[in-house]
Amino acid sequence: MLTSLLPFALPVLGYFLGSISFAWISGKLKGVNLKEHGSKNLGATNAGRVLGKQWFFIVFFLDLAKGLVLPLLIRLLLIDTELPVPLDVLAIITGLGAVLGHIFTCFHGFKGGKAVATSLGVLFGLDPVVAGLSFGVWVILWVFGRFILKLPASNAVGPASVLSVITSPFWRHYTVEANEWQGEYLPTSILVVCLSSLILIRHRNNIIAMLQKKEVAKNGQTEATPEN
Repeated sequence: MLTSLLPFALPVLGYFLGSISFAWISGKLKGVNLKEHGSKNLGATNAGRVLGKQWFFIVFFLDLAKGLVLPLLIRLLLIDTELPVPLDVLAIITGLGAVLGHIFTCFHGFKGGKAVATSLGVLFGLDPVVAGLSFGVWVILWVFGRFILKLPASNAVGPASVLSVITSPFWRHYTVEANEWQGEYLPTSILVVCLSSLILIRHRNNIIAMLQKKEVAKNGQTEATPEN
């Protein structure tokens, strides 16, 4: 009887866990309301921009952890439990609950962050190879933006996030030996595409700003840096 409730209860739990804004908590610890400073976004990038770079790492890994913990625990603790849905499906919908909670946090007027770290945590719990490769691409692109293009550290995050998530479905395709759109591989493949699409949508202003900046550069003018 209790196991039949898990497909409903765990995604709700995931949503409330995802709704905990570590960026907002960090700001309060420093006496700052991040919703009123910087990009006004409740994410690691704005925390680093406003509070200092160490807070970027603190918030980033806490946000990653809240995406990772429930899918990982589900796969570890419920592996021998008879469930009304496949184990990976339960982990996926719970992880999606955490991602949606981060973006649409019920504790802050349904306005949260852009879910890069939380999505990465979910992916580490379900496909650590794809997660690791995608994160590696993000690091390389951030380093390129920061030290080659000389972007401010916080402004290098958005472009790195946008470009790295585009690679995630390709990593999924090339790391799954069988057809990733069939059988047991299908749910996680759908998740990868959904998370990538969601992050791109959340970064649409960054994408528009980057395109505008490129166009302005052709005209020899200057333009504001994109919001992260």
